[in-house]
Amino acid sequence: MRLTPLLNTRIAVFLWTIPLIAQAEFSDSPVICDLPGLFATDAHWRAISSGHAGCEGAQWIGETLHYAAHHDGLALKWSATTGLVIWRKDSPEATSFRPDGADGFYVVEQTTRQLTRWNAKGERVEVLADTFEGKKLNRPNDVVIKSDGTLWFTDPDWLFGKRPEDKKELSGQFVFRFEPKTKTLTRVTKGFDKPNGIAFSPDEKYLFLTDSGTPNVFRFEVKNDGTLGEPETFATVAEKGLDGLAFDPAGHLWCCTRSGIRVLGPDGKVLGHLQTPGRPSSIAFGPNGLLAVTAGNACFVSQISIPKP
Repeated sequence: MRLTPLLNTRIAVFLWTIPLIAQAEFSDSPVICDLPGLFATDAHWRAISSGHAGCEGAQWIGETLHYAAHHDGLALKWSATTGLVIWRKDSPEATSFRPDGADGFYVVEQTTRQLTRWNAKGERVEVLADTFEGKKLNRPNDVVIKSDGTLWFTDPDWLFGKRPEDKKELSGQFVFRFEPKTKTLTRVTKGFDKPNGIAFSPDEKYLFLTDSGTPNVFRFEVKNDGTLGEPETFATVAEKGLDGLAFDPAGHLWCCTRSGIRVLGPDGKVLGHLQTPGRPSSIAFGPNGLLAVTAGNACFVSQISIPKP
């Protein structure tokens, strides 16, 4: 089943709401995937917006997709009902808009190098973490929420070479755990080159991590006290530069790579490869089989076949 009727419902709203966002790529392109049954034979990608300096942080909250054209300072929202709306046009390179349970959002901000909380209007209302052991964080990149309410985020040292005014203070690149109740920031793992994408298994027994400096996806056992077991290499793909991670409704792990998205089985073996219209950076599964992928300079939506229970 093609997604075109759903996405075309509010094209007029899209054109009226954000005339400054390039729409040259607002057209169909076929989905190419070598995993049978995952997409309908006539499935297409639809570009929601394009022409950006970088896109990240796809997140469905109900029927609304949140994502960022972070290097353009844009925080964006889209749904079939509203079309595409600029949520903020002065964003501090914010990504990863995770619901806080109080109509607000947990957000990582790359310009400020902080983990923050925004209200429903997109206004920052609280800085949750900006230092560790008295030293400023590197560049918080991706954050996920565990069912106990704790926040887990990666902190690679991107962009210091391009931004000499920003001084790197931490000696390494880590994954952190933040406890909102006690405002406590804890380092849960270290020893990685560029920790990037992060996801919990559906049962939360394991934490998965991409290290963009390696071709590996790592897995950690999550212990009851909030600590992690030793890292194990869950999967190795053909190239470095891995990015976002997400589990699909069937429990398969999807991993963004330089050449598209690899779909991984429970044993870490590659089940299939999904070509994307650009290098993918994040993946999000939404209602009724909707799939969103940010890919370099654009955000795309398609639809997967929902597995039968």
